Amino acid sequence: MLIKTPKFWMHRNYISYSLLPLSLIYKAAKRVIDLTQQTTKVSKPIICVGNLTVGGSGKTPVALALGKILQEMSVEFAYLSRGYLGKKNQFGYVDKVKSMSCDVGDEPLILAEVAPTFVAKDRLQGARQIIKNRKIQAIILDDGMQNNLLQKDLTILVVDSKIQFGNEFIFPAGPLRESVGEGLAKADFVVVIGEVDEKLQQILASKKIISAKIKAKNLTNFSGQKLMAFCGLAHPKKFFSFLENQGLNVVNTQSFADHHSYKISELEQLVAKAKKLDAKLIATKKDWVKFPSNFKRKIEYLDIDLEFVDKEFIKDQLKKLLIK
Repeated sequence: MLIKTPKFWMHRNYISYSLLPLSLIYKAAKRVIDLTQQTTKVSKPIICVGNLTVGGSGKTPVALALGKILQEMSVEFAYLSRGYLGKKNQFGYVDKVKSMSCDVGDEPLILAEVAPTFVAKDRLQGARQIIKNRKIQAIILDDGMQNNLLQKDLTILVVDSKIQFGNEFIFPAGPLRESVGEGLAKADFVVVIGEVDEKLQQILASKKIISAKIKAKNLTNFSGQKLMAFCGLAHPKKFFSFLENQGLNVVNTQSFADHHSYKISELEQLVAKAKKLDAKLIATKKDWVKFPSNFKRKIEYLDIDLEFVDKEFIKDQLKKLLIK
């Protein structure tokens, strides 16, 4: 069962401190796994977009933006995802029209709109299958910093400036998958979504920082209307605050657990409540791709783009990797 992101993951309190013994067990188990895994390199470059926290950093928008840069460079590439919560256990192609989120997960459906996308619980085997296609020149790995089976040629750490690293405790006492130091050691550079404050600047002092901004593409669809916003994200307040900061009139909000799989009854209740409020329903695209077609016609999503402040640096890094 999915649960909402615990509030204590953002602040240290008696709950987070009481869970530290479990964090030590988690860290020790991960260390054993890492020591027993052998890292393998494949013949095509692997570009890993990862984070250090459990959900909510903005990896997928960064992966999409990287993909568009590769397209500008006329580079043939594919996305590889583990398809989180998807039922498909074996390597599989994601059809942007026919595939279902219950089979492949939600993010792969969005990635598939940009480039060929594949899911595989075993990312090494997935990469080996993809490179059988000789046209593919590179693979963008959506998530996977903590997976040591597949060697990465370029690792990009994504950090959300508002969330940063939460209370900086390792799971389950906090949101970290591994310590900040361990994660930074793996990263070639860091993409920070939002403003970089002094605290974050100090934490990331050893790495090159590239700032990025989220921009809405379809605000005119919602201006001057009452909106009822809902989402299934690790940090739903980010979505709600973004809408309000764009000057939109949000009269009601409702949040679900990250990667929530919506029941028909829940969608019906949302539609009924919006009608009662005389409001338009708005969700994230990550939520919208999971809705049945009849609800997609009743609910709209906020369409966004991520823009790198220093796009040329990103291009240079990709050129060094791909042009030899």
